[in-house]
Amino acid sequence: MSDYTLRPELPHEKLAAVTNTLACWLPGSLADSALANWTLAEWEAAEWVVYWQNALPWLANRVAESGMMLPEGVNGRLQAINHASRERTKVMLDACVEILAAFKQAGIEVMLLKGAVLAPIIYTDPMQRPLADLDLLIRPQDVAASRAIMLHQLGYRYYSRSAEDEVYLRGERQANIWAPDNVHPVEVHFTLREEYAGIGYELAEVMWRESAERPYWQNTTARIPTPAALLLHVCAHTTSDWIIQRGRLMHIDDIRQLCAAMQPADWQTFSQLVQPSTARFIYPALAFVGKYTQLTIPSDTLNWLRENCPPALLDWLAHTELAEASESNPTNRSGIGLDIARRLARSRLDMIRFWLRSFFPRRYNLAKRYPKLVETPFWWLGYLLINLDRARHMGGKFHRGGRGGRGGE
Repeated sequence: MSDYTLRPELPHEKLAAVTNTLACWLPGSLADSALANWTLAEWEAAEWVVYWQNALPWLANRVAESGMMLPEGVNGRLQAINHASRERTKVMLDACVEILAAFKQAGIEVMLLKGAVLAPIIYTDPMQRPLADLDLLIRPQDVAASRAIMLHQLGYRYYSRSAEDEVYLRGERQANIWAPDNVHPVEVHFTLREEYAGIGYELAEVMWRESAERPYWQNTTARIPTPAALLLHVCAHTTSDWIIQRGRLMHIDDIRQLCAAMQPADWQTFSQLVQPSTARFIYPALAFVGKYTQLTIPSDTLNWLRENCPPALLDWLAHTELAEASESNPTNRSGIGLDIARRLARSRLDMIRFWLRSFFPRRYNLAKRYPKLVETPFWWLGYLLINLDRARHMGGKFHRGGRGGRGGE
């Protein structure tokens, strides 16, 4: 497979099996024999899965460890993209150091998040952690100053704004998204909120409190979250991604390595950071990853998290695999997300918040659909447009369903 924009030509059941097999085999929970009889089509499907789920260097490394012989075309592409991805990680980390230096010189307090921390701090081999973008957190009052630096000093261009961040780009898009010179996105967060079907989880205050200046990349220092806070944020973000069918193999390796790096004191802090009302945003990530690799988590911590999750969420977790909660699933999720809200809601008030945020999202959360409109005084028209679009979508599904029913009589 050379065109990764095309889904593999495999029946859904086989693509799902490839995805779930990789989820077990990559972390070493499955013997090499599970892949021994894979056909060329299955290996090409695996190539597509790891490409989009940020795990191509992990696959290349596991193949080398196992001594497995891959079909020639697959192996050639795997090695080429692995080399490009590793080089991209280095380029992105160097760019991160450049941004940190410029922000510090301007007196802007900045914290690193997610992959920008995980690659050089948690991974033994930083180049095995692909970096699609960089995530930084600043104070809200520094947004204007950071924008001026990104645009006029560092040569980035403005891309978009949401209720949580501003996104900047440098470079041009390439066919291979893991190419070193593919566009470099930087998300400058001024708050840190994970949104789950209108139910939000704010983390900025915790992250600022649970962070410190530490050695970073190439003999520099940076403000880095403590291990407990880093795991908290990664779990919250991973839960969000799996719930909206963006689960990735990369999440398995991230959380596996984070948990292995945690000390008893870190677990104690982690337990203190999670409230009963927020356990539902943290536990799913650990539960999903625990399906595919053994995690070193204190049993009392895991049990407490589970006990504070709604029964509907626990049932969904028990019956859902990576293939269903990722791009390997060909079924598009609902545009409203009622099922997500039902799994996560702990009260009637949660459901009310869901309905309000679903039909009337925050202004800048409309930016992905209507980027120009949200910048005008008439941004509120986005509510009319998005809900008309939903009505058309639901009407179309109802009409198609009705025709299908009549045809089967």
